[in-house]
Amino acid sequence: MSTRLERTMSGQITAMIRDRILTGAYAPGSPLLQDGIAAEFGVSKIPVREALVQLRAEGLVDIYAHRGFQVRPLVAAEVEEVFRLRMLVEPVAVAEASRRAEAGDREAAARALTVLGDALAGDDLHAVGDLNCAFHLSLIVPRLQPVAADVLLRLHTLSRRYVAVHLMPAGRAKRASKEHKALFAAWAAGKAKEAERLTRAHIEETRQDLEKVLPTP
Repeated sequence: MSTRLERTMSGQITAMIRDRILTGAYAPGSPLLQDGIAAEFGVSKIPVREALVQLRAEGLVDIYAHRGFQVRPLVAAEVEEVFRLRMLVEPVAVAEASRRAEAGDREAAARALTVLGDALAGDDLHAVGDLNCAFHLSLIVPRLQPVAADVLLRLHTLSRRYVAVHLMPAGRAKRASKEHKALFAAWAAGKAKEAERLTRAHIEETRQDLEKVLPTP
């Protein structure tokens, strides 16, 4: 196998393992056995290890001496850190984008809101993580704030598994849709301060809900 093909395969395996982690198919804390994954995908261990190393860099996988790779557990400490960092960056970036967004940016955000709303209404928790990320990133308009977009993409990647946990109780999906619609309305109307306030409230409420149900280390 050529080096280029090996790298391409590594990227494909990374995407497949990432999807399984984010959707819960690989449960938090479960081992990721390189031999088993390689056998399942019909590849050598090299691209599998490259994929797991990449996912470790993304914060989805841990590695331990004598135990190897495992899915990173869901814990309150990570929620506190991830959501605290989101609070520092996201509300300000949303406000800035509200002031500078053009018609095409608002249309893109409206589409992202509609697709996310449909998934929430249909209890499609498999899709909600990615769609929630896409909606929130659309509100910062990545073309205007590429560094903020990179930072928030990483934070939202870490948040995706927690989104499904947060939405499980009855009524949460409906509440999330209501908050998203109010946030978008303020943002699209150019009400930057209101959009910033609503973003802060949305992040903080989610954090508080999660910390009530997640274990501390």
